[in-house]
Amino acid sequence: MQKKWGKYMAKRVAAMTLAAAMAVSLAGCGGGNPGSPGGSASGTGGTAAQAGAAPAEAPAASSEAPKADSSRKTTADSDERYGKVTVALSSDPQDLAPYTWAGDQSKQYIYYNIYEALFDFRGGGYIPILAKEYQDVDETHTRVTLHDNIYDAAGNHITAQDVVFSTGLLVDSGNAVKYDIFDSVKAIDDYTLEYTWTGPVVQVGALEWPWCRTMVVSQKSYEEIGGFADKPIGTGPYVVSEYVSGAHLTLKANDKYWQTAELRDSNHKANVETIEYDIIAEASQHVIALSTDQIQYSQAVPAENLKDFSEGGQYADRYGVYVTQGSELYTLIPNCSENNLMSDVNLRKAIFYALDNQAIAAATGTSIAARAFGTPFFEDYYPVWESTETYMNTYDLQKAKEYLEQSGYNGETLRLEGFNREDIKSIMTMIQALLLQAGINVEINAKESALVQSDVNNPDAWDILLWNPGGGTQVGEWNRPINYNEFGTGFNMAFLHDDELQELFMTANTVDGHNEENMTRVHDYIVENAYYHALCMPQMNAVYSKDFATLVYRESEFLLPGACDYYLD
Repeated sequence: MQKKWGKYMAKRVAAMTLAAAMAVSLAGCGGGNPGSPGGSASGTGGTAAQAGAAPAEAPAASSEAPKADSSRKTTADSDERYGKVTVALSSDPQDLAPYTWAGDQSKQYIYYNIYEALFDFRGGGYIPILAKEYQDVDETHTRVTLHDNIYDAAGNHITAQDVVFSTGLLVDSGNAVKYDIFDSVKAIDDYTLEYTWTGPVVQVGALEWPWCRTMVVSQKSYEEIGGFADKPIGTGPYVVSEYVSGAHLTLKANDKYWQTAELRDSNHKANVETIEYDIIAEASQHVIALSTDQIQYSQAVPAENLKDFSEGGQYADRYGVYVTQGSELYTLIPNCSENNLMSDVNLRKAIFYALDNQAIAAATGTSIAARAFGTPFFEDYYPVWESTETYMNTYDLQKAKEYLEQSGYNGETLRLEGFNREDIKSIMTMIQALLLQAGINVEINAKESALVQSDVNNPDAWDILLWNPGGGTQVGEWNRPINYNEFGTGFNMAFLHDDELQELFMTANTVDGHNEENMTRVHDYIVENAYYHALCMPQMNAVYSKDFATLVYRESEFLLPGACDYYLD
C-alpha cells in the first residue's frame, strides 16, 4: 500500500476588571510605550493598562530547574518506580486518536507517553526512536531502517507496512501539517521504508512532521478496535488505563515496552508507575489543587501565586518553582480573503496599533509582551527586529484612529475566534476592550479546540483568529501561518497567496538561506503589510512537588513525567 498526499488565573477577575475600566477610561489616550516592560517610550501617553487601571503583576523572573540531591535515593539509581504523579492540564484533549493532535496544547503533553514516531525532533535534528537509521538514496528519496523488535502494547509486531498505514491515517485526516515535502512512502521489506519527496530536502526541519510527529501504530490494533479515540494502543512507555473526557486521563507504565533497557532513549523512560492528567480549566483551581496535594505539577499557576510555592512561601516545604520562557506566540491572524473587511490593510493597521501588548500580556498573568513577530525562545529570533518602531512594540491609539479613517470600515462587528481556554479568553476580552476605544466593534467566539481547528480553513467562519503557533525553531513556528503550501489550498492561514512573501519565507527556511538577513526580510515584509500581529508569549510557570528530583521536558516546555527522576526515600 502506498499513500500519497497531493497539494494540498487567578488573573481572570483582574483582567475582567481592567477590561471594564478601559471601556470607559481610554477614550482620551494618545500614543504609548513599546509593548514590553522596560522598553523606551515612543509616544506621548502611557500604556492602555496605565490609563485604565493598574496592570497585572509582572511575571516572575526565570529560576533554575531542580537538580537531584546525590545523597538521596532516586529512580535514577534504582530499579524501583515512583508510585503516582498527577499533572494538571488546562484543556481537555477530547480524543486520543494519533492523527488529531496538531495545534492542541493538551495533547502535546500526553501523546509522547502513548505513541512514538520514527524519530524525535531535538535541537533541529532527528533522533532515532523506532528507526535505527536513515540513508539518502538521492535528492528526492530516503530509506529508513526500522528496529526489528518493535511491538505495541497489545503485542502486535510493528513493521514498515504499519508505518505506511500510520502515515496514511495522518494524511487522510487532513491534519498533516508541514507535509508539503512529502510525496509518498512505501515498504521495501518488513523493516525498510522508502520515502519520496516532492523536491530536494533543503528546508530547516523539513522532515519534522513526516518523521517526528507522525505517530506509528499497528494497523491490526487500529482496525480491531475501530479507532483510538478513547483507548489507544501505541508503542510508547505508557498505556491508557482510563480516560474520562473533561475530567482525567490515567496512564500506566507499559511493562511490555519493546526497547531494551540499554538502548532505551532517555526521553522514553517509565520512572513512575502511574501518570494521571487532571483537566482543570481555571488557573485559580490549579493553585487550590496544588495546595491540597490533589496534583503534584502544574504549568498554569498565575505569576502572583508563585510566591506561595517559592522559598519562604506557605507551601515551600512541599513544592518548588521553575519559571522559564515558552516557545508559543499568541498571534492575531486577519482573514485577508478578497471579500473580508480584514483585506483592507488600513483596517489591519488600525487594529494592530490599537492593541497594547503590555496590557494584553498582563491580562493573562503568565505572559510576556511580544515586541516583534517571534519569540526570543528561539536562536533564530533576532533582537534587531525590536529596534524599529512597529505596531508590535508601540501602542498608539491616535495612529490607530488615523488608519481607521483611511479604511473602509463602517462600524461592522468583527468576529474574533479563539480556543475556549482561560488564557485565550482573557486575551480576547482585552482585545475587545482595546479595539472599542478605537471605534472598532468585536464579538468574541471562544470555541472548543476541535471546532477552531475545523474553522481554520473556512474564510466564512471568522474575521480575526487568535492562534498560538509553536515549533522547534522560529522559522518553523512561522511556517503554518505563512506557508501557502501548508494546507494544500494555495492559501496560508491569513487566506493569502502572496508570492513575494512565500519566496522570502522559503528562502529563509532553507538550510543555506537560514540567516539573520533573510529572516529579517520576512519579518519586515510582514510588518509592512500588517499581515500578522504577535501579542505575547506564555511564560512557563512550573510548580512541582519536591518528590521530583529532576524535570525533563520535550521541546523545553512539555513535561515528560516518565522521563523525570523522583526521590524514593
